[in-house]
Amino acid sequence: MQIHLPKPEDKTYGPGEFSEFFQDNWVYLAMVVVVVYIVIMYSKILKERKRNKDN
Repeated sequence: MQIHLPKPEDKTYGPGEFSEFFQDNWVYLAMVVVVVYIVIMYSKILKERKRNKDN
């Protein structure tokens, strides 16, 4: 919940400022990549187990 109004000098990112956005938020982006990787690997493992169970 937002307690105060944002000040005009707060960070806002335009179309050409991706590198600055990445530098400020690299931890969160890395966590998203790790979670996506875990979900993909888990789904592959489940498919393989199902395939082996059917054989």
